[in-house]
Amino acid sequence: MSKPYKTVSISGCGWLGLALAEHLHHVGYAVTGSKRSSASLETLKSKHINGVVFDIFSEKRDLSSQPLFESDVFVANIPPGRRTVDGNEFVSAMKNLVDTAKSGGVKQFIFISTTSVYGSVTGIVKESTACEPSTESGKAHREIENYVLKEFGEHGVVLRLSGLIGDERHPGKHLAGRENVSGGLDPVNLIHREDCIQAISAIIALERGGEIFHLSATDHPTRSEFYRWAAKGLDLKEPVFIEDGGEGKVIESAQTLEILGLTLKYPSPFDMPLPELGK
Repeated sequence: MSKPYKTVSISGCGWLGLALAEHLHHVGYAVTGSKRSSASLETLKSKHINGVVFDIFSEKRDLSSQPLFESDVFVANIPPGRRTVDGNEFVSAMKNLVDTAKSGGVKQFIFISTTSVYGSVTGIVKESTACEPSTESGKAHREIENYVLKEFGEHGVVLRLSGLIGDERHPGKHLAGRENVSGGLDPVNLIHREDCIQAISAIIALERGGEIFHLSATDHPTRSEFYRWAAKGLDLKEPVFIEDGGEGKVIESAQTLEILGLTLKYPSPFDMPLPELGK
């Protein structure tokens, strides 16, 4: 049996990455994390995480970022965000990241992707379902997924996450008070940050590779049911939905959960705690 992974690098220590870094440090890994500016490194240091400055879009690479590419495991958690609307630029930067990690000797590369790669596919969606990305972000992520699996082979992992939720981040705030919202009967696909972290931890601990996983809560209420419930719980005005749709996608994670030996902490969006008012 191979030597267990002991060191982990996380490129992108934001809302998900920082919480993941904290957890991995707590369970015994030596963790290196990246931020885009030196002013943000103090946060990592305070949590006993080796912090380096790294920006995939920067043409200048500080040598101090080198430790990021010397770990056993590399977790690439970098959404395109508002940094660029150019999918080609994002894809090119991420391919360079993969190449640098490979040349640095990384043993396992985990790419955090999105279920948007399935595009307008409807019905039950499994890990093996063909991807039909329709957005620029979805197409970019699909190209990067293919590159990771090609370059890292049996040591590359793609983890597609559905809608992220946790602590102060809750979608119930976004539709509160809106009227005539379409797709009221479409299913909801959400996953809590804590369940994402336990899935990534399991992928590392089990040394999985050459695979595609995806993650969503196992319960899929309708948009109308969930967002009205959330607004009421947040003491906000309930949205008014048009009760149409119902042909949306349902991300089924049974295979991923079985392979990784996971039981979700939040199997239903209704189980996921609502943020405190004012946050």
